[in-house]
Amino acid sequence: MPEGTTLGVLTSGGDAPGMNAAIWAACDAASRLGWRVLGLEGGWTGVLERRHRVLDPDLVLPWARRGGTCLGTSRLEGFLRHREAIDASLDALGIDRLLVFGGDGSLHASGLLAERRPVVAAPATIDNDIADSDTSIGFATAIDTALTQLDGMRDSAEALPRTFALETLGGDTGYLAAAVADAGGADLALVPEEPTPLADVIACVQIGLERRGYAVIVASEGYRELDACLAAVTDATGTRVRLSRLGHAQRGGRPNAADRILAHAFARHGVEFLAAQRSGRAVQRAGRIVLLPYVADARRRGAPVRR
Repeated sequence: MPEGTTLGVLTSGGDAPGMNAAIWAACDAASRLGWRVLGLEGGWTGVLERRHRVLDPDLVLPWARRGGTCLGTSRLEGFLRHREAIDASLDALGIDRLLVFGGDGSLHASGLLAERRPVVAAPATIDNDIADSDTSIGFATAIDTALTQLDGMRDSAEALPRTFALETLGGDTGYLAAAVADAGGADLALVPEEPTPLADVIACVQIGLERRGYAVIVASEGYRELDACLAAVTDATGTRVRLSRLGHAQRGGRPNAADRILAHAFARHGVEFLAAQRSGRAVQRAGRIVLLPYVADARRRGAPVRR
């Protein structure tokens, strides 16, 4: 087993633009400390299978500007059942510090491994549903991707007035949809945390139609009965609602500047925390990266607010 410190870097859960930038920044920061870096491939499932490769900054740099994750990712059900096996795999690979980028499930799983070695987990999810963090890696790029589509829909709406709806990703949370609606000036955001009464949806659309001849709705994929809601809007207003679904393309694409800067900050601070033998959740608060204790549930609570 090599002497010195070995850092394991892992991406887990859904991919997010900026994960590759985070991997590169972690390699860069660790190499400056003389650490060896192992990229753990395929998320927690890959750890169980001990799939890995040695990383260095020059090797990863070409990937830093791309979407997805060069390490691959996965979702592992029943993490607690695999905890001892994962610990054994990390020990066998000689990993004595671990840096994880992922969503709420990844942050929770990381906390279960922190007894044996320092483990830092940073939020990388387009859903931006991590408690205590103002934002997460991938969120800003996912907003930009949706805005391109929303702007195109508005161009068509202004030329040929009608009602348009855009469904974003976001799982069962509406933070992404609310941010897209806010940035794009939509008439209405439909989020699963606070379903909007159908009468209010119809009234809002009707106001848009009366004022400018068209209306624009943004909805989260987790909004229940969306198709039925939009059909009712069509019946009530006499104007067909054109629905577009972004789908998983919203997860991909090159990370924008904001996500690259955020990814670099999370990675470099994560390495600093690990160098100080500290474990916890790295989150962004008021522009600063801070380390907080692990919690059983890392999900953000409450309904998103349009600003």
